[in-house]
Amino acid sequence: MIDIEKSSDVTLSMMINNVEQAHREIDNYFQFVEKAISDSPLGTTDRTTAFRACVERSVAASFELSDKLLRAKDLKDVLRIQTDFFQTQLRALTEQSRDLCEESVSDVTHVQIK
Repeated sequence: MIDIEKSSDVTLSMMINNVEQAHREIDNYFQFVEKAISDSPLGTTDRTTAFRACVERSVAASFELSDKLLRAKDLKDVLRIQTDFFQTQLRALTEQSRDLCEESVSDVTHVQIK
């Protein structure tokens, strides 16, 4: 007979290892992107830096969600974690949209002044 508790522990361990490996691969990817941006003719501008920061926050939030879901105790915990994640992402999106609008208005203002 299969020991269900042992099987779930093995499965959880594999999932945690996969998430940790994904963390390492994303870190490598961001290092690659940072080098590519710094080597590009555009260089590191305020916009590329802001864009990279937004992407990094989004990826970090997704990994944090994965980590929390892997450790959820029951369905109620899963629902709470997902609700918190959704609310946090909506706040972040609102903030990013506001910042982008402010930057765009500032750019238009500077163009009109010249």
